[in-house]
Amino acid sequence: MLLFFVIVSIACSLVTITLKQLGIFWKASVVFKVLTTLMLFLAVFSDAVFSYSNGKAGVLVSFGLLAGVLGDFFLEFERFFIYGMVAFLLGHMFYVFGFYVMGGLPSLSSLILVLATGVVYFLFIKKFLGKDKFAVFLYVLAICTMVAFSSSVNVLTFSGAVLFFLSDAILAFDKYVRKVPSRDLLVLSTYFAGQLLIALSVL
Repeated sequence: MLLFFVIVSIACSLVTITLKQLGIFWKASVVFKVLTTLMLFLAVFSDAVFSYSNGKAGVLVSFGLLAGVLGDFFLEFERFFIYGMVAFLLGHMFYVFGFYVMGGLPSLSSLILVLATGVVYFLFIKKFLGKDKFAVFLYVLAICTMVAFSSSVNVLTFSGAVLFFLSDAILAFDKYVRKVPSRDLLVLSTYFAGQLLIALSVL
């Protein structure tokens, strides 16, 4: 059953990216986008609840994925963009707690390096943010904290977190600075790959 959820998620991600790149069937692309992360949630949650392989950590990470499902939907609508940010911020907090259960606290050097990277990126785009400066700053702190904590788990988790960060960095640059060619391909491929690796790291 877990393999089924993962395979369906990968298939949905490929369909989503294809539809987005072609610019067709927008409603269908939203459905497949949501299904991609939803399948990963079902895989991790069912594994944590029924097989007890990761217990508390699995449940926390699954809630992070569930928050991502909401974020995936909200970000498809410009007027709901802030709600999407809030959903993903909440998801990052669940990830932080889940990663803490699995790997404990990150090293001080990892925490400083990741936070410094996030702050540098924030300062780079700050002048373009307008009224969203505070919200984006909070989000950057949240995702950087998530990446730092992922470094204490394993390579798979850390790789997924870094891809997630990269996806959000590209999305923010496209939204606030200037349009990125093939944005959907870059943002969605890194995002889906990141979520997949995070999910696989607890399965």
